[in-house]
Amino acid sequence: MAQINDVFYEQLYARKKTVKEYVIQALIFLVTIALSMASFTFCITYIKGFGLIMGTLCIAVLVYFGYKLFMKLDVEYEYIYLNGEIDIDKIICRSERSRLVSAKSVDFEQFGEYNEATKAKVDAYPVNKRFDVRSNTSDKLYYAIFNHREYKKTLLIFEPEERILEDMRRHIQRSVWH
Repeated sequence: MAQINDVFYEQLYARKKTVKEYVIQALIFLVTIALSMASFTFCITYIKGFGLIMGTLCIAVLVYFGYKLFMKLDVEYEYIYLNGEIDIDKIICRSERSRLVSAKSVDFEQFGEYNEATKAKVDAYPVNKRFDVRSNTSDKLYYAIFNHREYKKTLLIFEPEERILEDMRRHIQRSVWH
């Protein structure tokens, strides 16, 4: 239950697509067009009587699933921060929301800036689950390593706003903050 002195922040940002994701979207588009044309041609040629209806139905189904697959690459992340606990949700196509992970700042075993100096050490750290929720922009990245009740040893790479970091400083032990 929220208290008067509770600290609550929300941070929402869209993940910038990489070149690889743009190529995948282009391939999805081209494959959808090619399969639609091929299935329509097949239905008209080999199905007597209902070929036009079946071909049109095949196009509609392929375009629908192609669109759904195409839009799966439109991703946003939302951080919900309350009194040292952060919940991270993944939002796909501005409609499908799923909780990725929840963590308490006091449970962080390691925390710090994720940059060229720390990247090799952090990436080599043995963990059971990794959550990389960066936006692919030039914002500062941070990492946290903690024990999660479901995933056990977990690595989180994320981009908290300065106001979230300020409050996290109150909850994270100084020996953990690198």
